[in-house]
Amino acid sequence: MATIPLVRARYAHGFLTALREHGAPAERYLERSRLPVELVEDGNCLISAFMLWHFAGDAARDTGISDLGLAAGSVPVESHGEFGSRVTCAPTLYRAIGTFCSEARAEYSRADFYLTRALDVAWFCRGRIDGSPAQVQQVELYVLGLMLQTLRLALGMDWSPIRIRLQNTDLVGLADTELFRNAEVEFGCRCSGIAFPVPSLGLPLRTGFAAASNLTVPARPAGKLLEPDDLISTLRSLLDDYMRYATPTLDVASEMAGTSKRSLQRLLNRQRLSFTRLVDEIRFEQATSLLTDPAMTITEIAFELGYSDPAQFTRVFRRHAGMPPRAFRRQSNP
Repeated sequence: MATIPLVRARYAHGFLTALREHGAPAERYLERSRLPVELVEDGNCLISAFMLWHFAGDAARDTGISDLGLAAGSVPVESHGEFGSRVTCAPTLYRAIGTFCSEARAEYSRADFYLTRALDVAWFCRGRIDGSPAQVQQVELYVLGLMLQTLRLALGMDWSPIRIRLQNTDLVGLADTELFRNAEVEFGCRCSGIAFPVPSLGLPLRTGFAAASNLTVPARPAGKLLEPDDLISTLRSLLDDYMRYATPTLDVASEMAGTSKRSLQRLLNRQRLSFTRLVDEIRFEQATSLLTDPAMTITEIAFELGYSDPAQFTRVFRRHAGMPPRAFRRQSNP
């Protein structure tokens, strides 16, 4: 079974913000997609891209907001964490696009952005997008919005593309939006893309970000990207973040994995795991970390981890550690 595609929660937050601005019941669609609001608002957390696609596609379809992805993608590039800082600190448009392409996989594990040229026209492109037609449309609109913002860092905020390639097959409800109003659009393409003049690649960014002395970008070793391991390891990482905000169920885990409950159970069985045991192991790891904080009581830790009472927490912890939490704490903090 393929690994789970990972994405930063900030991208779900972009859709959440756009829905709220339209007066739509945003939290209802998050709940339907099994995404806790608190998790989505913690932008650097990892979530399953399957859940993001469901959230965006279902919300756009049910509300009739056809340009939801464009509204979500209008969130300023510089607000996209370290990724945004690196893009906006680039000295030229060429470097900004190059940084965007290379750093995007630190935001989404299946990101596939690239730059290509044909005579005097350059194309800023995004490779194949997965999902249902409704999901693909909204994700494509989001990434096009983010790509357009990047181009405008050098070309000016009033610049609009004259040629666009879409993986989608129509522009129902979108033809009069700012992105498409004056553009020649090719439908059903293998990639998404925005065309712009090749000479623009040498233009400096107009934002002044690159020269801003008060903006520093943290160093990161080259190649440190989101690289999902096997499915169970990836699921374990996703549940670790998820469990800090909500209690997971097998339904939630199967949606994270993009598979059925039965298939996930079979996969866990092959690893000699049950879903209950997997959750207990993650809670145990979280518990050992929390127990190093002397300011937290055992009762506070139990409720933080989602246990109904401290006694239940103590029983489960003793089963894993061979000792109660208080003894573990004394041993870990002599």
